[in-house]
Amino acid sequence: MTIAFYQSSPQHLYGGQLDLLRYLQACDRVLVGPLVVTPAAGPFVDRCREIDVPVVLLPLPAELARTGGVLLEGNALQRARQAILLLPWSLRLRGHLRKIGARVLYANNRRAVLTTGPGARLAGVPVFWHIKQDVDRGRMDALALRLATYAAGCSHDVQTAFQRRHPAFAAGIGYVPNGIPLAPFLAPGPTLRAALNIPPEATVIGLAGSITLRKGVDLFVEAALRLAERHPLTHFIVAGDAPDDYAWFKEETLAKAQPLIACGRFHSPGYVADMPALYRTLDILALPSRAEGFGLVVAEAGAAAVPCVRTATGGCTETTVEGETGYVVPVDDLQALVDRLDRLVANPELRRRLGAAARDHALAHFSEDRFVTALTAALLRTADG
Repeated sequence: MTIAFYQSSPQHLYGGQLDLLRYLQACDRVLVGPLVVTPAAGPFVDRCREIDVPVVLLPLPAELARTGGVLLEGNALQRARQAILLLPWSLRLRGHLRKIGARVLYANNRRAVLTTGPGARLAGVPVFWHIKQDVDRGRMDALALRLATYAAGCSHDVQTAFQRRHPAFAAGIGYVPNGIPLAPFLAPGPTLRAALNIPPEATVIGLAGSITLRKGVDLFVEAALRLAERHPLTHFIVAGDAPDDYAWFKEETLAKAQPLIACGRFHSPGYVADMPALYRTLDILALPSRAEGFGLVVAEAGAAAVPCVRTATGGCTETTVEGETGYVVPVDDLQALVDRLDRLVANPELRRRLGAAARDHALAHFSEDRFVTALTAALLRTADG
């Protein structure tokens, strides 16, 4: 059967996009018959074409594209205007879904459900919502759950949170765990130390993700400034870039890190394609996010035997065993973040022990096969209504 996969942010290659690309590459294409529908070109579309997945570009009206095609913001009048603008696009989507004979439409986030749901309903195509973040949007979440035939959290934390907030839909909210191809992270290979001029004796703490408020990059910089005084051989890396609407945040955040940038101890290489090389460079991963669905980088780092200090956001109960594979700290608790990172920097044997346990945990719980099997089962369940 043909399944249409809608990706609302093709201009990025962050966790959600990479997660979907992994599925598209590894799934049974005879059974699933994937076709990607997306509103714009970008790196995600390029990667789809590299792996021979057909793509349909369906541009959104300019005003909707600026807001992500969502009905999440603004007053009732503004939302009504967005709904009216969405109608012609929904009719075009209906036509495409009927033309390709789609049995299911996969929506990668809330935005995608609200954008594509009306058109899919008009085409009689059931919608699967893969819930990737535990962020409460109240009535908009309820609307998205009404539009979706079936939904699944990417972690038990996300599944439980949505079931608790929306008990009327609880039976239709399942669980599709994240997974990664473990082999690249287990294998030895090059690091980024030479390219970034990081000496071999340095202890390296890194953050991997978009430079946004949600990822807590500002907290990472504040922690780096404090730790740098205590540990003069420690270096810091932020691997990732800012979306266009967060360029101001990147500028302000890196300005605060300027004292460490000037002395060559803070590195911001932008988007890093070779993630295994990044993790081989790190001694510790930090993920001070204010919201997450899972925290895929924790699983990747764990597979590379790198312990993590992360916040108590969605996925923390699955990715991190407190005190055994890493540490979990409260959201926005800078002091707790600094204390746990300080503990790991000061104790190489503790890092080694937690890193080894993190690798065992990743091998046991985060295989790509488990993810592909679970997502395929959820899509088939959605097709069955």
